Amino acid sequence: MSDKRREVERLPELRVERAHVSRPDDALALVEEYYEAIQVIARDNRDSLLHILSDPQSAIWVAYSGEVAIGCILFRPLTQFESAGEIKRLYVRPAYHARGVARLLLRTLEQFAQERNIAWLYLDTKDDLTEAIAFYRSHGYTPCARYNENPQATIFLRKELTSEVIVRTFRPGDEEAFRTLNEAWIEEYFHLEEKDRQTLNDPHSYVLAPGGQIFIALRNGEAVGCCALLAMGDRSWEIAKMGVSKQQRGHGIGRRLLNYVIEYAKARSYERLYIETNSRLVDAIHLYESMGFRHIPPEGIQPSPYARADVFLEMIPD
Repeated sequence: MSDKRREVERLPELRVERAHVSRPDDALALVEEYYEAIQVIARDNRDSLLHILSDPQSAIWVAYSGEVAIGCILFRPLTQFESAGEIKRLYVRPAYHARGVARLLLRTLEQFAQERNIAWLYLDTKDDLTEAIAFYRSHGYTPCARYNENPQATIFLRKELTSEVIVRTFRPGDEEAFRTLNEAWIEEYFHLEEKDRQTLNDPHSYVLAPGGQIFIALRNGEAVGCCALLAMGDRSWEIAKMGVSKQQRGHGIGRRLLNYVIEYAKARSYERLYIETNSRLVDAIHLYESMGFRHIPPEGIQPSPYARADVFLEMIPD
């Protein structure tokens, strides 16, 4: 294993926190760095940023690796349009590029906007920021007409959020959705086993308390998919209990969930991701394969608590 790989593994896990007006220093410093990095004239000052931090309808989020602030993003309502908001000042310090920080910040902002019934998100940038433009385009932002008088902006993009699926981590009250979504697909193809009942009836004890996580996919506020990440020790995780409601299948929700889970594990420098499934679930197996999972040879398979498990896959980072 290379020294570079060891160094990346030692980096503390990522998290995103909403900056508060009483603790503004990290947010202010990152916004200042943002202007220096893209070489434009600053359009914010301390007073304007503090005003954003004190406005409940606006927000600045800061990404941290351990206790080190490494990136930021800003949201504010866009009053000239109905139900619209604007993305500003997305920045990640160069030493932390290619670790999913920008995606994590953008997802946080989009979820905040959706929870406030924001239908459209807008942003402006410069045509020489090709990586930023490609990043936004890859996340569904498309060209639109100029919507402001910023003389330094040359590219204008927007994205509709109304029917967008968002994925978030578990919150109190998600227990019922996690149970019913999984019961539906398991009973469609198999039957509930004792291990299923334990996990679905008490996800706190069997998933969350041992250090795992549960992810919920929502469309228009309705839970349409879920997935669990079970801690196996030594930075290894099992992806389990992944299901999408029958009415919502075929719309990429499973891929969206799986990608979110992989990014979550990457932020925690995972060593291995493991999946048990069944050969009848052809579409799910194809999804796993397309995302980089590889079949485990027979000699590497460990006994499973599920009678239905007959396909075993894993992902090990390069």
